[in-house]
Amino acid sequence: MFAFSFNILNAQNTKEINLNEVTVNASRIVNKANGMIIIPTESQRKAATNGYSMLGKIGLPYIRIDETKHSITALGNQGDVQIRINNVIAAKEDMLAVNPVDIISIDFIDKPGVRYGEGVAYVINIVTRRDESGYTFGTDMMQSLTARSGNYSGYAKINHKNSELGLTYNLSYNDFRGNIYDEKAQYTLNDGSNYIISRDDIDSRSRNIEHTFELKYNLADSASYVFQTSLSANFEHTPGDYNKRLITDNVNEYISETRNNGNVKSPALDIYFFHKLGNHQNVTANFVGTAISTNEYNYNDEGSPYEYTTNGNTWSMMSEAIYENILNPVTVSAGIRNNIKYTKNKYGGSVDTTNRMHNYGTYIFGELKGHWNKLGYVGGFGISNQRYNQGENGYNYWLMRPKATISYSLNKNLVMNYSFEIYEHISKIAMISDTKIRENSREWTVGNSNLEPNRVTTHTLRLAYSTKGFNSKTDIEYRLNSNPNLAYYTRTEDNQFLYTQKNQHAINMLILQNSTRYDIIQNVISLSAYAGVYRFFNYGENYTHVLTSYNMGGRIQFYLGAFTITANADNGWKFMEGETWNKDAGTTDIVCSYHIGNCDLSIYLQHPFQNNPKINHAELVDKYIKKSMIMHSRDNGNMLTVNFAWKLSHGKRFQDIQRKMKNKDTQTGIL
Repeated sequence: MFAFSFNILNAQNTKEINLNEVTVNASRIVNKANGMIIIPTESQRKAATNGYSMLGKIGLPYIRIDETKHSITALGNQGDVQIRINNVIAAKEDMLAVNPVDIISIDFIDKPGVRYGEGVAYVINIVTRRDESGYTFGTDMMQSLTARSGNYSGYAKINHKNSELGLTYNLSYNDFRGNIYDEKAQYTLNDGSNYIISRDDIDSRSRNIEHTFELKYNLADSASYVFQTSLSANFEHTPGDYNKRLITDNVNEYISETRNNGNVKSPALDIYFFHKLGNHQNVTANFVGTAISTNEYNYNDEGSPYEYTTNGNTWSMMSEAIYENILNPVTVSAGIRNNIKYTKNKYGGSVDTTNRMHNYGTYIFGELKGHWNKLGYVGGFGISNQRYNQGENGYNYWLMRPKATISYSLNKNLVMNYSFEIYEHISKIAMISDTKIRENSREWTVGNSNLEPNRVTTHTLRLAYSTKGFNSKTDIEYRLNSNPNLAYYTRTEDNQFLYTQKNQHAINMLILQNSTRYDIIQNVISLSAYAGVYRFFNYGENYTHVLTSYNMGGRIQFYLGAFTITANADNGWKFMEGETWNKDAGTTDIVCSYHIGNCDLSIYLQHPFQNNPKINHAELVDKYIKKSMIMHSRDNGNMLTVNFAWKLSHGKRFQDIQRKMKNKDTQTGIL
């Protein structure tokens, strides 16, 4: 990439930072071929309380940050957001333990390389420092004052010379009683008549409790090697959810009830090793073993009682090795990734079946990145093989996976780039099972053991402009999903309606979007906004559905000494996949933070002046079924949440380890 240096000025000091990209003087945002590098201001570091809070302050394009629910999602149905801290994939507990004062920079990668995995739309890498000798203790506590919801985290790190020992614990809980679901459905029967039914909640309760522990040890010599091992465990418990619904159909009116409870236990062992080979070569290896144990109970008495239990167990091993050779101005890397997974899910009661699934995956890849004059490039090529078998059913799927990004600097402020990629999409293993589950008196969900992965091709053209205090980027993207897994509905002779997925013709997407940020008064007032137009094309075997949607939002922030005030608003995200369009409700929130000493106090107000906001609206437009589904939530209306964070640390600072991979399995395979 292009070499550059620039100065960052603030009231405290002057820092010079050297990065390998285009030259932009006095700017905290640096555009590069596959994204941008963001240098947080001193005001943002002081105002943030944890990793989520920092990402909310800097305002990443096309990303929604929910600081109270600790969630990060990509607008535009573009895939997953992968969060890393010092190149390590981070969990929620890691993000809560981040000390914003120690954040050096944030690398926002919106065109991830071939080695980041499948289905990843964005990578956010938070680069921090750590102590060479000393300790860090802290807590981050969040509690809603208007709803039964809280998150409490505590962590400790002790450093001595090259060793670090860390312990993290997180407790979160939710107990919502104000979620109300309303559904209006019309079923076309075999005789041509219509069966119309309403399903309206009159009472509901949704609650869960989650505990997460992690014990981590690393041994690091910044000039030679890094060895890290961690043991984590996650325990999630659903004590008992229920919904009481008023069912009204052509001739009847009665009360129906659904109930479910369960728990999930998931220990994981992670071993990581990095070693430098001379001045410009290195190798990295990672091994992760995960076990997941799941127990569930489900009950639904619409039409007639229907109940079943699930006892699931999953074991997986993931391994990866990468070689990298850093040659000026070219960097060459190559690697291999393998995964083995065995799933055994036993259903009892009204569902009497056992699924035994074997999944195997191998991915070999190489990547070349560098620059020449005003031209920057990132090129990669991979070969993947995905195998699956369940009894006599299975697949052996191969795919060539090229990827290229070419970036050209039209001048010192304006950069244009083009990206092309082919990758694979793999259905969640739950849909590949051969299990059949009743959803209500008319509908069933049926797994399809003949599902295969599919090829996805994307073309993206971008124009990015940056000056001091101003950054704007405009993207146009066309995405082609060839032979994807699309919704497929059938009707039986006794007027039951079956939902499954089949490999069908195509899902295509055309995207035009812009994201702009402007510092009205540097380090005092900043404004950011985004807008997008999206066109969806769904081509099934017996249907064609298209949809055009519009998404827009904005944020304004005030940095007033120890106080920070942030206001966010957007109109929600609407998309269509298969035969259903879905719209998440728009969000509005106001955050006020106060920093004093080692403590931070924040107050969040979400959905102000809305007592019972609509949080989701979806419609099914199948030829057999027409359905409108709306969810309201009193708990989310005028939701007031308080966050208190405290950190105490002592020690000499130095650059943290740059771990480059981490893998973890979370799929249970339960339908």
